[in-house]
Amino acid sequence: MDRFIDIPVCRIRYRLSGSGPVLLLIHGYLESLDIWDDFAASLEPDYTVLQIDLPGHGQSLCKLESIGMDLMADCVSAVLSELSFNKVFFVGHSMGGYVGLAFAERYPDLLTGLCLFHSTPNADTAEKYSSRMGDIEAIRNGAKCDIVYLSIPRLFAESNMDRMDDRLDWLLGIALATSDEGIIGALNGMAQRPDRNAILDSTAFPSFLLMGRYDNLIPMSVVDSLVQKHNKTRVEVLNNSGHLGFIEERDQAITAIRSFLTQVLSCD
Repeated sequence: MDRFIDIPVCRIRYRLSGSGPVLLLIHGYLESLDIWDDFAASLEPDYTVLQIDLPGHGQSLCKLESIGMDLMADCVSAVLSELSFNKVFFVGHSMGGYVGLAFAERYPDLLTGLCLFHSTPNADTAEKYSSRMGDIEAIRNGAKCDIVYLSIPRLFAESNMDRMDDRLDWLLGIALATSDEGIIGALNGMAQRPDRNAILDSTAFPSFLLMGRYDNLIPMSVVDSLVQKHNKTRVEVLNNSGHLGFIEERDQAITAIRSFLTQVLSCD
């Protein structure tokens, strides 16, 4: 069942299912909470699964020019407070991982663990920052469709494209439904986020990187550098995935997350 919470500057949609320890699933840029429905169906027999639309995405409203990762983390915290949840395991896809890191910085006592799913703690490179600013200008000039049709197909590994036509159309629909204001706000927020590598080494809770071998956005060279930098962080690579392992290798991704959850919860 979908529910809403009104907080200052935002109206947030969330979806709750299942029972057991709380598993929080946070989507990425140009996505919505609906991307997790297949995941939730598999996990809800053992976990309370909470899906949230980040502000400016899905049905969560926010008109700010810049929707920072800290603000998004505060919105997540507001939903947890509404539900009286005091401990969650956070899975963040792509931009959702950036939100997870901001959440870990601001609300570490609420976390049992953090999974960055096709996401990193790195700040934007100069090239990526410039690309985001270019996308903002394009959106303001009415080119949202161009941005969406260029961006979404690149999320899949090239080898998976032939079998993903229905999923591609579905994701395109979600992205096209995202408001111009929401896209611009998220782009500004991502561009302004700081490097948060220190979070992975300084927190008491365990962390997990779940990556795709053929990710067009996060090459394996970046993954390898993170492995070298964060020896306390567990890392697994989905060998036939791009940036959408929850679709491209759904069963393998669920197995990996279940395994990490078992490890985390056995240590509590």
